[in-house]
Amino acid sequence: MGNESEESKTLGLIASLRARIARYREQADHFTRLAEVEPVEKIRDQWKTVARDYAYLASSLEPDGHSSRGAALYPTSRTSPAAGDD
Repeated sequence: MGNESEESKTLGLIASLRARIARYREQADHFTRLAEVEPVEKIRDQWKTVARDYAYLASSLEPDGHSSRGAALYPTSRTSPAAGDD
């Protein structure tokens, strides 16, 4: 009986994690769309930064530890090489 409770908790955590990852991806897409139509460069850059941050959060929570599509679409200083590295 105790094993079923632990399994249920684990499944709940997995579902919760997947929901968070999906929500972070949705947020990244939302802020990317805002950036695409923003006429003010400074604000546009801020929207892009927020989008990259959400994409990074989603990719960092991936259970398999691989980079997600978010990390590829929104490279950040955390996910891309530093300038001058070859």
